[in-house]
Amino acid sequence: MTILSNCHTHTEFCDGKSSAEEMVQSAIAHGFRSIGFTSHAAQHFDLPYAIAPEKENAYLEKLAKLRQDYGDRIRVWSGIERDFFSCAEPGRYDYYIASVHYIPYGGRFYAVDGDPEDLQQLLSTAFHGDGLALVRAYYSLVTAYAESYHPPVIGHFDLIKKNNRQLGLFDPASEAYQAIVHDALEIIAGCGCLLEVNTGGMARGYVSEPYPSGEILRFWHALGGGVIPSSDCHDAAYIQYGFDRIPEYLRQAGFENVTVLGCGETLFESYPLSASQIPRPKSK
Repeated sequence: MTILSNCHTHTEFCDGKSSAEEMVQSAIAHGFRSIGFTSHAAQHFDLPYAIAPEKENAYLEKLAKLRQDYGDRIRVWSGIERDFFSCAEPGRYDYYIASVHYIPYGGRFYAVDGDPEDLQQLLSTAFHGDGLALVRAYYSLVTAYAESYHPPVIGHFDLIKKNNRQLGLFDPASEAYQAIVHDALEIIAGCGCLLEVNTGGMARGYVSEPYPSGEILRFWHALGGGVIPSSDCHDAAYIQYGFDRIPEYLRQAGFENVTVLGCGETLFESYPLSASQIPRPKSK
């Protein structure tokens, strides 16, 4: 299968390097059938990272215009990547990706995918150097998000691994870590969420495999969970980064089908990994 859809796309309205229109044009140039925009949703902290609340209407208007202008070539969906601590209302959008980027402590929000020195400070002060305790805190927030909202998509499930190589927080092969992960996945499976298979960390050189790992995906498949691929794109040049590897990555985990954003009026559509192509969008 050639994956011709991206559900996780950032823009100039948050920390994206490319404009929304540049993203659409890149997607069309790569033959995409659909694209979903998911700029980081408004929040009351770490403000440069997210959509400014006063610009949210402009963001929605821009996506509506792109849908109108390019609708005969690609299906444009409006969305946000909404952190657990965001103040944004997801009901304004076609869908949202539910992500946990932060662990709160002492009146501050520490980004698990941010500056390793900050995360080391959190590890030392809040968790007394116990990496697995920090891991438990992270996954407890992920599961709390799933249980509280039943979101359509869980973003980069094992984002906690981004700084693990440098900080040595946990051994991914250990029984202790796997038990934490499996417990979290069982909860999420009961909430009906799709799990994102995200190549963004690979594109930016942080990790050598997608989020989540192959081991996690094998367990998720055993639970009957569904998956949706994304490039977590911040730069239009990388709109389909790693997509050539995702089908085999999923097959090795046992999957036969993949979910993508629809190219008509249906938001999510499932296709067999053996399919050669996904239908093109209908003309306006």
